[in-house]
Amino acid sequence: MGIETFSAAVNARKFPLDFPGHFIGGEWVNEAKSEALQGSFNPSRGEPIGKIHLGRKTIETAIDAADLAQKAIFGTSLEERIVSLTRLRAQIADYEGLVVDAMCLEAGKPRWEAQADFRASIQQLDAILAEKDRIRQYLLGPVMLAWPGTDFELRSNGITMAFLPFSTPLATFVQCLAGAVIAGSPLILMPSSHAVLSGILFAHIVEKLELPRGSVNIVFGNYQTFQKSLSDKRIQAVIYSGSREHCDAIRRDYAGALSRELLLQSGGKNAVIVAKDSDVKEAVRQTVYGVIKNAGQLNTSTSRAYVHDSMIEAFKEEIVRTVRNLSIGPTDGKENPHLGPLYAQKAVDKFLRYQTMAKREATDTWVWGKSFSTGTSGYFVSPGIHFFDELSQASSYQANVLMTPDVSVYRYKDVEEAIAATNDTEASLVTSLFGAAETVKPWVPHLKSPNVLINLPTVGLDVFLPVAGRKLCGDYRLNGLGIAFLLTYPQAIKVGHSDGHEFHAWPALD
Repeated sequence: MGIETFSAAVNARKFPLDFPGHFIGGEWVNEAKSEALQGSFNPSRGEPIGKIHLGRKTIETAIDAADLAQKAIFGTSLEERIVSLTRLRAQIADYEGLVVDAMCLEAGKPRWEAQADFRASIQQLDAILAEKDRIRQYLLGPVMLAWPGTDFELRSNGITMAFLPFSTPLATFVQCLAGAVIAGSPLILMPSSHAVLSGILFAHIVEKLELPRGSVNIVFGNYQTFQKSLSDKRIQAVIYSGSREHCDAIRRDYAGALSRELLLQSGGKNAVIVAKDSDVKEAVRQTVYGVIKNAGQLNTSTSRAYVHDSMIEAFKEEIVRTVRNLSIGPTDGKENPHLGPLYAQKAVDKFLRYQTMAKREATDTWVWGKSFSTGTSGYFVSPGIHFFDELSQASSYQANVLMTPDVSVYRYKDVEEAIAATNDTEASLVTSLFGAAETVKPWVPHLKSPNVLINLPTVGLDVFLPVAGRKLCGDYRLNGLGIAFLLTYPQAIKVGHSDGHEFHAWPALD
């Protein structure tokens, strides 16, 4: 299936697509004996979109191809590899409509959101390319300090295995591919079973980048096949974004792989703090945006709001009005709703269970989240908003990262209360502060969040937050170009002087 055939099938909505195979070593590969895995579904209608077949040796074949590619990549310069990122930028731009359509169809993103994700990914590539002459200096900077007369080079750690989540397929593809290309690391990408369309499209784009064969391979599977593939010791770096349980399992099961870099990211318990001098309407607008973007299924989604006591009634009135005016509906057609579907029925079931808990525990339920009927068989819910007098970490609803469109609201009198509550989590990724800059900036040093945004929603930078979350949701790892830093190691080269003056202080041997 060429990209023109693929594009025509997507435009005509001829689903489910026949599986074209895995992209390995520069070719499309489909084993004769393979197992059918669950493919992707259109979450707006609950209908199948793409099929997946995985052979017993497919992943091993991809790792072999990546292993063979290491020598060819080693023979290329950083400057040559960066040229391929220029091609990547051009290819993604050429297929903008198809990229956006795939995210609307498969990730349940409204068109406004898919277009915003597209722009953010292009901007990320533009930012990297604008700094192309300084990339080596940026990555080696800390090592080069105070070592005059020494040359330094970046060396690849080896093969990288990365998972492509359904919620941020394009952004993760761009980030992982750019990091691996700069690092000179062969890459194996495994799209989520809910990201088959995006995975096929990205494989066609990689095919046009003129990279060494096997340097980027795309193998379709799911979390179970991804985790199993990590038993191969040739994999030297793992990039995974998903549930905390999955991240914990990878850490536990492969703790013995001491030389392997683990770049693991799960959802944060992200909060907003609303200052007493903030614009209530704007604070609510940005809070709700953080709650509903991608139906609350982003690692950066807003789940807590701390509102100054003097603002609580105005905040309640405005957020209830805003949520009740949201449009909710399918994302696979011409409609452009505020809120699209959750990714699967099990996500709806989880949301409803937590709504029951919240209504039982809350001081006041401002809006009770419910199943939402759109006339299709999709996975739709309306957001939940619950007010609590006190934060309780013993509450399963309040403590867990839900990954659904829901927010718990708390009042505070002194900002120290709000900061202490915001810091009281093992999964802090981003905190947003709403108010005059001169009011909220002094709060920043007291916050433990690796990322602090002022007058921006918690999802304001999407997956391109500079630093991953605290402890359970990211171990403070770097994002963006920082991924290249984690996929490499510095090599120091120092040449001795011909007169051997370095040894003048050593007593003579004869």
